[in-house]
Amino acid sequence: MIADRDAQILQHIVNYCDQIDKTIGFWGKNEKLFGGNFIYQNAISMPLLSIGELANHLSKEFTDAHRKIPWREIVDMRNLFAHGYHTMEPQTIWDTAVSDVPQLNEFCRSVLEKENIPIPSAKEISEEG
Repeated sequence: MIADRDAQILQHIVNYCDQIDKTIGFWGKNEKLFGGNFIYQNAISMPLLSIGELANHLSKEFTDAHRKIPWREIVDMRNLFAHGYHTMEPQTIWDTAVSDVPQLNEFCRSVLEKENIPIPSAKEISEEG
């Protein structure tokens, strides 16, 4: 059984992972477009920053029990966004969004499912807002 705080954090992480997935769906899974479009980059970067912030608040017991997830690297990416965004390469952001985020989302969902904890869903993105 996981602590309530860890479960709440995982729910928020799932929500941000879903936001990234829906953003990619909205703009298209097009690396070239992403690399040249700061709006698309920013739309992915903010949820990544939020995931890193949340990961930093997971209990040591939880992160120690789930070492297959690179928690330190997730937090470190957040720190790069927060303190040195100009050093973030679009390629790194893209690779994280399309390769790492789906795996993190799957992991968090599986933990929540195992614990019978509700899984949130990101609101649909529309052109109207």
